[in-house]
Amino acid sequence: MFRSVFKFILLIFLSVFIAVSGASAQQSKWYKGNTHVHTTLSGHADTTPDEVAKWYLDRDYNFLILSEHNKFIDPETINLPEGRREDFILIPGEEVTDDDHVVHSTAMNIEDLVPWNKDANSSVTQAIQFHVDATHDHGGTTILNHPNFEYAIRTGDILGTHDLYMFELYNGHNAVNNYGDEKHISTEVMWDSLLSQGMKIYGVSSDDAHQFQVMSPNVSNPGRGWVMVKADELSSEAMTEAMLKGDFYSTSGVLLKSIKSSSNHYAVTVDPEKTAEALKSTVLRGKYVKDGKAGFRIEYIGPEGEILSTTYNESAKYSVSEPMTYLRVKITYTRAISEGGFEEYYAWGQPVFDAEP
Repeated sequence: MFRSVFKFILLIFLSVFIAVSGASAQQSKWYKGNTHVHTTLSGHADTTPDEVAKWYLDRDYNFLILSEHNKFIDPETINLPEGRREDFILIPGEEVTDDDHVVHSTAMNIEDLVPWNKDANSSVTQAIQFHVDATHDHGGTTILNHPNFEYAIRTGDILGTHDLYMFELYNGHNAVNNYGDEKHISTEVMWDSLLSQGMKIYGVSSDDAHQFQVMSPNVSNPGRGWVMVKADELSSEAMTEAMLKGDFYSTSGVLLKSIKSSSNHYAVTVDPEKTAEALKSTVLRGKYVKDGKAGFRIEYIGPEGEILSTTYNESAKYSVSEPMTYLRVKITYTRAISEGGFEEYYAWGQPVFDAEP
């Protein structure tokens, strides 16, 4: 009798557990968002906060941070259209801006205005750390913005910080030097250097848009970089928590069907239809390359930026055969352009740390 009752209770418990787990798994989905944009409140952008928010609402984004220079824009003050879709939120934020050091950062999900460092005698590392600590004190999380803007921030400046878990790997502004030059490394090489030296930091993509009234390759338009975040619900807290766990990928135009990783396995599948649709946009700007091979390329990358595997296909997987500090994936879409040569668009998966066979 006792055994029968015990089995019955156990079966009920397991059924409830499976049902709850299944519901949670079903709720988990991808959310499209931008963490860095400007408005007329900056003094050097051309569109009001209300209209900026509406631009992203109208283009199927799920979340946006109105990250104004040293100004806090309360989402409650933004007027969005009545009857709008419900799966769009504004996450409270600010671009904490210390122009003495050219250190800018997005303060994500803050409670109120975050102060900025006015001490011109501090080091770049100290200025970054000030942003991280001040943002934390105001309830938020820091994303270090465009480190190659004026080449003001170097790898060593970031390595000297603590509690910094995200930086802009890609920024759609024309003047931020994502790809470096003959004398300076790209932000992606910087990322590999940070990861190789043991820093656990994720790469964010944003558009940093300033101009909405004129769409041109030569101005800072919206829609050139964004993140796809996987979470169980759409809220400021859920988006922030997911990004801090690396549950997102960054993109300049390539979209994925799936991306799954563990301590020893990393698999990715491209969504060619959604990528093709995204690349119809006239605002996107690919990286020019003289030579290329049209189509998708999936690369798995390990310590020191070593390319461990390359696949010219729409899906790939990699199994770890020896311990490594980290493993990440980069997906490239290459297409020919009418002027000659090719342009590349990317998606970057977040690193798996301390990968083991």
